[in-house]
Amino acid sequence: MRKISLIAACALMSLTAFAQVYKLSVTKNDGQTVVIPTDDISKIEFIEEIDGDPTLSVSPMTDVVPFIGGEVTIKVSANCQWTYTVDNSLVTEVSKSKNQLVLKFPFKPSSDDVKYTVTFKYGDNLSKQITLSQAVTPTADLLDVVFKEDGTAEDVSPMAHDVITQKSTALMTYYNDIHKRYVANYRHSLGAGITSGYYRVNYKPNDEFITRVADGCTFESIMMLGDKDPSDLEVKWFSSMQAGGIGFILPGHSRSKNITFLPNISTSGSSNWCWTHSKVAPEVGKYYHVVGVWNKEEGKTYIYINGELSGTANAPGNYVPVSTGAESFVIGGDAEPNQTAAASAWNGDIVTARIYDAPMTADQVARLWEASAFDQSAQSFTVTDLQYMSECVVGAGYKYNIYGNGFESGDAIELQKADGSLTLTPDATVGDGKITFVIPAEMTSGTYKIIVKRAASNMPLCAAEFTVSATPVSPVVPKIIAHRGEHIDGATENSIASLKKAMDSNYYGIELDVWITTDDKLIVHHDGQVNGLVFYQNTYDRIKNVKLSNGENLPTFENFIETFKSKMDSSTSKLIIEFKTHTTTERNNKAVDLAMQMVEEAGIKDRVEYIAFSFDNCKRIVSKEPDAMVGYLMGDRAPASVLAAGIRSVDYSSGVYNNNPSWIKEARDLGMIVNVWTINSAIDILKFIGQGVDYITTDAPALATELSEKKFIEE
Repeated sequence: MRKISLIAACALMSLTAFAQVYKLSVTKNDGQTVVIPTDDISKIEFIEEIDGDPTLSVSPMTDVVPFIGGEVTIKVSANCQWTYTVDNSLVTEVSKSKNQLVLKFPFKPSSDDVKYTVTFKYGDNLSKQITLSQAVTPTADLLDVVFKEDGTAEDVSPMAHDVITQKSTALMTYYNDIHKRYVANYRHSLGAGITSGYYRVNYKPNDEFITRVADGCTFESIMMLGDKDPSDLEVKWFSSMQAGGIGFILPGHSRSKNITFLPNISTSGSSNWCWTHSKVAPEVGKYYHVVGVWNKEEGKTYIYINGELSGTANAPGNYVPVSTGAESFVIGGDAEPNQTAAASAWNGDIVTARIYDAPMTADQVARLWEASAFDQSAQSFTVTDLQYMSECVVGAGYKYNIYGNGFESGDAIELQKADGSLTLTPDATVGDGKITFVIPAEMTSGTYKIIVKRAASNMPLCAAEFTVSATPVSPVVPKIIAHRGEHIDGATENSIASLKKAMDSNYYGIELDVWITTDDKLIVHHDGQVNGLVFYQNTYDRIKNVKLSNGENLPTFENFIETFKSKMDSSTSKLIIEFKTHTTTERNNKAVDLAMQMVEEAGIKDRVEYIAFSFDNCKRIVSKEPDAMVGYLMGDRAPASVLAAGIRSVDYSSGVYNNNPSWIKEARDLGMIVNVWTINSAIDILKFIGQGVDYITTDAPALATELSEKKFIEE
């Protein structure tokens, strides 16, 4: 216990002044209080008395000061009054209490090692020193994603967020000689929606993270675009943007395709995107160091490319967070609210994905670039427009083809099993727009990284999952169904124009959606309503003047049949009629009965197939026409259960098959037809071709047809 005493061993309680005479009120150790007058306070001597020997220990919360500077907390345990000094005048005090000292350190002032010595003292006899080193490389304190050899990733920042790996053959990691670390390589169709092949960082439970981002922040990433971007879709590689949020983006063609930093900052609270465009349109195969800064105090955003300021924008106000349910950063795309998918998919490399708590200055960004600078000329070659089968069954001696632009004679292939257990160098040849390798006899089933080797350079091509079998079955050439017709060049989906275009292209099937009005008129439309006008709740007269976006009147089922019959002789296409689910069994039955009657009367039964989400609708069709090809859409029943009801096709979404990987084989073993909907990217189309589906329903029927006609596996 400490006591403040006079020489007479009294403890100080209060001190008052009156005229020229001071009165000192003291309490003696025996508890008695006395008042002692004095005319000179300087004559009073105070002594700090300590029970036992004085003790002093200090413990910094970190041994390393962040590269960009910042606060460091030092815990103090002492039974005496202490002081401190720092050997660097740039260090300032944030706060000081009995048991804690918080100091603020500057941004690293030089490229040399920097050390700080803090000395704690009690009197002349007791002293403690600590030495703190400043990091020689940047330390991201909110997020720092590091990719690993096994394809997973980890956040090494103090926040230590969980990084969820959504595995796919469209995503692999490899050791990159340019950056001297493992990087993530993506092979998605640029801008596509995806259900796998990305990393997700869920920050919803971390209020501190959200608060610190919202006070101003800095984003850093190194990326490389791996393929040409012909689409008008937005492409994102490190973002959290749903009705708010922040991240990096390559905008659609309506805006410049330049590298852009895009936070949502508003003075009103409503969504307001602050487009911070750079002057750099990324070249395929070239790495870029990208830094985005939002300075809340200044109300400005900045974007730097390879250390140089490349764009700025006004951004006054407060950070607008993402919509509920989308509180994730996605590495390789953008978060969707359901947390089970991602949008705006990436193709190429992502080397780093970091977030810093503070908005950096130009000098600090220059130091970030200095710390991560790389030899751009070291990237020796690229291959673009890759097309390959990501999942397939093969046998020893089979040929596996990878199509793409940029292969050269002499290129070799190395196969690295993802678990590290096997590396193979198969025989490989380069042909016109493709490279072919032969499946080695020693190859075993599993996922393989496929690396192309040219002279002393290596480049990851893709990853693929091979099932090696002694009795492999060649992939089925699937039939292509144009989802809602071929809606390109102004032909709106489910329009007469989209029907004609699809028939001209001779796709196997043309899918259309059917509703029934209150006066029993069949209407072709997907949503079943326009501007709040619900078709099945109204008469045909009430809705007949509704216009589609291409100017057509809302088409009837009768219109479709008439157009179809007029072009039947010049096209082999079929109509794939989807019955939408109405509110009562009576209305569902009426729609089915009326449509089937019209098909019968038109004489086109052999050119029509049916699908529905309602199991009862499917059973009614079969009861009326047992030989009809009917597909069940919902995806909640195993194939055997569907077949037991006389329904011969499972027509499920890609997500259903991903969650039930045995169902495709089970259905085919039962002699059923397997359809997958609605897949639009090359990698997804090829994946399901490799899995042996019979039909593919797609919004990209021309692409699906092109891919189905290529030979990716040869005996």
